Amino acid sequence: MRRTKNRIASYLAVLIAAAIMTSGAKAESVVLPQSASDPIVLPLNDGTSATSDPSDQLQVFVGSADACCDGRTPIAGRYAEVDNAIAFTPAFGFDPGQDYVARAQTHRGDLQLVPFRILSETVPTEARVTEIFPSGDTLPENVLRFYIHFSAPMKPHVAFEYIKLRDASGAVDHAAFMRFKQELWNADRTRLTVLIDPGRIKRNVATNVELGPALLEGQDYILSIEGGWPSADGTSRLPGFSKRFTVGAPLRVRPDVQNWEATSPCAGTKGSLYIMFDRPFDRHLLSQEVRVTNESGRDIDGAFIVGGGQQSLIFTPSEPWSGDEIQIVVSPELEDVAANNFRDLLDHLGSDSTHVSSTVLRISVKNCGD
Repeated sequence: MRRTKNRIASYLAVLIAAAIMTSGAKAESVVLPQSASDPIVLPLNDGTSATSDPSDQLQVFVGSADACCDGRTPIAGRYAEVDNAIAFTPAFGFDPGQDYVARAQTHRGDLQLVPFRILSETVPTEARVTEIFPSGDTLPENVLRFYIHFSAPMKPHVAFEYIKLRDASGAVDHAAFMRFKQELWNADRTRLTVLIDPGRIKRNVATNVELGPALLEGQDYILSIEGGWPSADGTSRLPGFSKRFTVGAPLRVRPDVQNWEATSPCAGTKGSLYIMFDRPFDRHLLSQEVRVTNESGRDIDGAFIVGGGQQSLIFTPSEPWSGDEIQIVVSPELEDVAANNFRDLLDHLGSDSTHVSSTVLRISVKNCGD
């Protein structure tokens, strides 16, 4: 164990010395990391030692220097005192593109705030909108979600400075979207989920009565993402993007697979199974909540492709079809684009029954001959 600590100390000593020489840092100046795995270093004044708790002298926080650092929790990591300096190494490495602030205490007791960011070692990808779902040109009046996909991770907490819902005249509906304390990003911040305020969708709800629906059947709208939104690493800014669509009738009947259509594949082939829906479904739930099984209920391996407008699925098996029947099995949690699932409706007035609709569609396998 002692030998391991000595190796670590030797490594840190070399790194600190090199960092100070290359940066020209003076005593009490923080030496910033150059890569995600480097430590951040606080050289100590001559004759000054680290305190019993080095975190009293050096802490690192996620975020900008504005209003830092009261109320924020410093990131976890390891401290070491080497060559009259304190070195802090984060437990999970620094995240390239993320803003950080080092808070350091000098021997005089002054607090020094030093913002920094680790640059990505990869060539940055220009930020742009790659897809928006639902992708159809006509959407139901009570559509709930939009998924906006980006080519690069985007700066969070500013989405609604750039995302607008406009009517055909260009007027912005500033109350259209649901605002959350935390934006609804996927893990790498390349997909943002935006919700129309459910209070604008549900009938007889105060917001709906006061402001009316956000979307009206027969009208045209524009979901616009205005230009200038910075990527997470700050290397590019998003060009403007618009999705134009017409609003159709609302969906206020629960989905039922008996309203779907499917082709009968040929036995002994790997021909694709085509499934056509009676309405558009949630793009990302479609890839999770639908299975194809044999007649005994065993899953059939294969690949799904979601069709245009999210109104169809194409399933291609890994092995040739066999048996007399296949089953399309759907989770009751699958939602259409208005957030109606097979158990209940998002917007109902108490008259709709809540028994589960049919979620299994049986399809025969054809003998197509040679």
